[in-house]
Amino acid sequence: MGISTNQILIALIISLVPAFFAYKLGKELYK
Repeated sequence: MGISTNQILIALIISLVPAFFAYKLGKELYK
């Protein structure tokens, strides 16, 4: 069986959430 769409969505969220927070933190630091 291949990877289900649900697993792809979960993997995307797990990888995007820290990146989003790092981006927000970077914007705060480099005002």
